[in-house]
Amino acid sequence: MKPPTKYPKRNVNIDCGKYLLRTIVPADATERWAHWMEDAEASEMLNAPRKAMSLADLVSYIETFDQRTKILIGIFEKSSGLLLGFLRNDVNFETRQFLVAMIIGEPEYRHSGVTMAVTVPFRDYFFGELGMEAMLATALAHNKPIIHYLYATGWTLDRTVPNAVKAHTGEKMFDLCFFSQTAEGWQAWKKMKGFK
Repeated sequence: MKPPTKYPKRNVNIDCGKYLLRTIVPADATERWAHWMEDAEASEMLNAPRKAMSLADLVSYIETFDQRTKILIGIFEKSSGLLLGFLRNDVNFETRQFLVAMIIGEPEYRHSGVTMAVTVPFRDYFFGELGMEAMLATALAHNKPIIHYLYATGWTLDRTVPNAVKAHTGEKMFDLCFFSQTAEGWQAWKKMKGFK
């Protein structure tokens, strides 16, 4: 008999109005998702090779998440069921911190308000339900859309490391920005914006 797992598996299912946040499963791997990284904007902002993935690649990626301390959450449009993007979360229950990265993979849904629509329910889940005390993120300095979003939703820029990341092509080096938001900072931001 296996010993009990220290941290339970998370079955995330969060209503965000027009959108739904839920645990990604292998059946969510689709051809559309496989082609997200062919998009020039995504490739440039994430400093990733511009190429399609296979469905097998996606399933393998999904299976690297134990949904306990490595939690992969899909952003779905409720009306169509379309997967728009995801949030990957590395959770440290000992320090009560988690590292989050987000991508909106469907090009027509970028800059359309999706990220803002899921912000409050997502953070309330991690700070409230899971009892996290701090949220961490990194962003390449040239990724202006995500940096704008981070500032707009109350994150703090802790430091910028010059020439920290090598471009996936050529010799160019990119600066890397480290951001954080505390549970207290999140509550203060919500109060300032009129959220309960």
